[in-house]
Amino acid sequence: MTTESCSSAYSPPTHPVIVSLQVLGQAGLGFRVSIAQILVSLATCAALEMAVTLVRDRTVAWPASALLTGNGVAFILRIPGTSHGDWWTLRGWWIYCATAAIALLSKYVLRSRGRHIFNPSNFGLVICFWVLGSTRVEPLDFWWGPLAPPLILALAIIAAGGLAILSRLRLLGIAAAFWVTFTLALLPVAATGHGFSARWHVGPVSGFEFWWVLISSPEILVFLFFMITDPKTIPATGRGRIVYAVSIGLLAALFVAPAQTEFGAKVGVLTALLIVCGMRPLIEQYAPRVRLRLSRSQTLVSGAVATTALAACLALVSAPPPGNGNAIDLAAWPSSPPRHVPPFTILPDSQVPATIAPSQARQMASDLVIDLRMLTESLQRRDRALLAVGATAIWLLKLQQKLAAAGTSGVLDVPLYHVSRLSFRLEPRPLQAWPGIMVTLYGTIVDATYSGVPPREVAHSAPRPLSKSFEIAKESGHYRIVSDKLPPGGSRGS
Repeated sequence: MTTESCSSAYSPPTHPVIVSLQVLGQAGLGFRVSIAQILVSLATCAALEMAVTLVRDRTVAWPASALLTGNGVAFILRIPGTSHGDWWTLRGWWIYCATAAIALLSKYVLRSRGRHIFNPSNFGLVICFWVLGSTRVEPLDFWWGPLAPPLILALAIIAAGGLAILSRLRLLGIAAAFWVTFTLALLPVAATGHGFSARWHVGPVSGFEFWWVLISSPEILVFLFFMITDPKTIPATGRGRIVYAVSIGLLAALFVAPAQTEFGAKVGVLTALLIVCGMRPLIEQYAPRVRLRLSRSQTLVSGAVATTALAACLALVSAPPPGNGNAIDLAAWPSSPPRHVPPFTILPDSQVPATIAPSQARQMASDLVIDLRMLTESLQRRDRALLAVGATAIWLLKLQQKLAAAGTSGVLDVPLYHVSRLSFRLEPRPLQAWPGIMVTLYGTIVDATYSGVPPREVAHSAPRPLSKSFEIAKESGHYRIVSDKLPPGGSRGS
C-alpha cells in the first residue's frame, strides 16, 4: 500500500518507510514473505518501467516509481505455505511477477486526462486476489503481532512517516476523513456481533475486538497514509477529496460487513479504493458543483436520518461470527458442575501466530471438565439430549453412533476420566481459518460397562494411564469437544 506517481517527486519520501517496514517485518514481525519473492516483484516492475521509458522517450531512467509499485505488491501479497525465515524460497514467484506486471502496466494503459486512474499496486493486488482466490494467495494480516518493541517501532515508523509526507503534500485531510468515516461506519457492524476468522486468532474476531483490530491495524494505517493519498489518483479539488475519502470509508465498511474471513475483509477494503478511483472523474466533475443551502436544524435532521439509514443498512448486511452454535444449556444437567480445574500448561508453537491466554486456558480447562462429566452421565443414562450439550460436530456424531449401537438395554462401555493435568496447543489450519485448539489429558481412565433398563454398572476395568487429545471449540461462550482427531490441516499427531 504505497503512494505512487509517474513523477519521482513524490516517491523518495515513501521509499524509506516501506523499506523500513519490510526490514522490520523480516527481523521482528514474522512476515511470511521471502527476500526472493520481494526481489521478483521489484525486478519485474523495474524492467517493465525501463522498457516502457526506453521505447517511449528513448532514454534510460532510474525506475523509482516502479520500485515503489513492486515494493507495494510484495508488501501486501502472500503465498500460502511460505514460512517466515525461508529467505530465498521462490514459491509462487510467477504470481508475484504477474501481479507486479499488471500493477505497473495499469498506470500506462488505464489513464484519464493524462493521469493513471488507479493506484497501481492496489489495482494489481485486487485483480490477483479476485482471480486466484484465497486458496492460492493471501493478503498481509491485519494483526502484525503483540504490542512488543517491533510492533511499537513499526507503528512509530508508519505514523511519523505518514504524517511527515502528508503534511508536506497537504493531504492529511484525506487520511483523516477516511479513518473517521471507516471507524464510525464499523460501529453498527461490530454492534451486531459480526466477526471473521483469522489464522492469528483463537476463534472468530468479533464485537469490540473486531472493531478495534480494524481501526488500529498497522495495515489500515499504511492504507490510509500511503495508498489512498496517491497524488496521481486523488481528485484535484478539496471538496472532491473529501467525497473521495468518505466514499472509500463507507464502501470499505460495507464490504467488510458480510465478510466471514480476514481474506474477504481485507480484499473488501482494497476493492473499495479500486471502485472509488474508477469514479474519480465523476467526483471531480460533480463534487465541486454541489452546494446545499440548508439551515442548521435541517442539516442536523438530514445528518441524523442519513446516519440512521447507514447504520441500519450496515447492520442488515452484517454476518454473524463464523462457527456460532447453539447456546450451552447447563440447566438441563441435573448434576452440579465441578469446581475443580486441573493444573494446565500452554505449549507454544512457532507455526501459529495466535496464542492462548492463561485466562482462556482456565476457561477451557473448566469447560472441558464439565463436558467430560456430561459425557459420562449422558452415556450412563443413555441421554441423547445431554450428550449434545457437552459435545458437537464429529465427536457428537461418534458418541451418538455408539449409543445407537448399544440400543436401550445393550452393553455399553463408559469411560470414567480422572484428569490430573492438561496441556493446550494450537494447530494451524489451511487458508485463513482460525487455528484448532488441541487439549491433551493426563491422568487415569477406567472403562465401566453398563447394561439393562435402567442402565446399571455390571463391570469395570482396572485404571490405566490416560494420555488423550481432543479438539475443542467455543460455541456461545462455552468450549465443547469437537473431535478426538487433529483439526483439518493439522500437521502433527495427537
